Amino acid sequence: MNLKSISELISVVTIGTLCGLGMHGTQVKYQRLGREAWLSDKSRYFDKYIANPASVLREIFIFVVLALLIFVLYKVLAFVAAKILFAFSGKSATEQS
Repeated sequence: MNLKSISELISVVTIGTLCGLGMHGTQVKYQRLGREAWLSDKSRYFDKYIANPASVLREIFIFVVLALLIFVLYKVLAFVAAKILFAFSGKSATEQS
């Protein structure tokens, strides 16, 4: 496995870890607050987003922007990880193996 692939793997693992920590934090919050708080939050979500849906174009735009942000985060993390790996390996950034 070359250094570029390793840096991309590090980027994916980092993004996955951040998403997992966020989901875990939400679970811990609702374990602390209880079932009624969770049900109340879900009821508010339903009333705000499901009962009164936004336009299709707005939803598409939001998810395109979200995908772009995730892609940029992935590329930045992969770039930083590659620079760090190349610095510690003693190879130049143009070497692939």
